[in-house]
Amino acid sequence: MKNYYHILGLQQGASEDEVRKAYRTLAKRYHPDVNDEEGAHDKFSEVNEAYEFLTDNAQRANYERLQSEQIDRREQERREHIYMLWVKHQQRQTRYRSAVASEYASRGKKVPYSKLYGGANAFVNVIFLLLFLAITAVPIWRYVLQLSLPEAQQRSIIYFLMPALLGIIFMAYGYYYWFVLKTDKN
Repeated sequence: MKNYYHILGLQQGASEDEVRKAYRTLAKRYHPDVNDEEGAHDKFSEVNEAYEFLTDNAQRANYERLQSEQIDRREQERREHIYMLWVKHQQRQTRYRSAVASEYASRGKKVPYSKLYGGANAFVNVIFLLLFLAITAVPIWRYVLQLSLPEAQQRSIIYFLMPALLGIIFMAYGYYYWFVLKTDKN
């Protein structure tokens, strides 16, 4: 499909006045009575075709709709291509992992990265447990410290109780997950 805007040297969606100005400029340059160069007549015919096409409102509307659909289709194809590359990458990774696992299984050994993953998982779990312990203990500790202040300067117990309750909830879930659910799976 010809790009009539490109032929006239315009941007997509140019106004009718811009189309007329561009046509006049190019028609003066490539008109057969003015320009005797080889190919000038063909270029003038192409400019004239673009002008006639873009000044007809019905044809122009259909053309712009087709152009936008073509751009949308190209974008969709690009996204599908990226997705297919991602799928192929995931499949390669899966084949590699299964090949490594089957090789280790044939030798009667465990896959080494599973040991690393288990260690990293345990480390993260301990960090979160300590974090939630701190979320629970620090507000209680601050409440005890503020009891020595005069009563007018003391904050309400709710100010300290809410973070402590949040920490207790997360610690209870962590305990349930690590010691009840994990032992049920094993």
